[in-house]
Amino acid sequence: PGLHSSRPRITMAFACAGVSSVSLSARHVNSVTARKPARAPVKAAFAVRAEAAAVAAQKIRIRLKSFEVNHMAAACDKIIAAAEATEAKISGPVPLPTKRRIYCVLRSPHVNKDSREHFETRTHHRLIDVHQPTAQTIDALMGLELPAGVEIEVKL
Repeated sequence: PGLHSSRPRITMAFACAGVSSVSLSARHVNSVTARKPARAPVKAAFAVRAEAAAVAAQKIRIRLKSFEVNHMAAACDKIIAAAEATEAKISGPVPLPTKRRIYCVLRSPHVNKDSREHFETRTHHRLIDVHQPTAQTIDALMGLELPAGVEIEVKL
């Protein structure tokens, strides 16, 4: 029926409950088979991966964790000073959300269950990106003496 009535029709029968037959025109069948994605050339895929690896190597991401804000600030200042001395570009320190861990403790071991104390630990996070690092930048960062209590995670 309609404009496409001159095209051949294909009828397929299904054994499903409630569906007796489905009709598809030849145009629909050809369009379904023509939609298969073409494979990209292999060389292009390797070139894209190599290019992404080269871009990733141009940035060092340093993530710091600490319970003390003062130690964190001192560590950030030392990292930034060492990176700027080797003429690398710096992004940060970016303050990430502080995680609070609350501990609820009974004040008395035997009685007074309603009397409790709450203690908390706050974990402060900072993120520093070093863009276009050189070998001297990496050597300067590896030789830093950072305050105790600051956890450092470095990703190249």
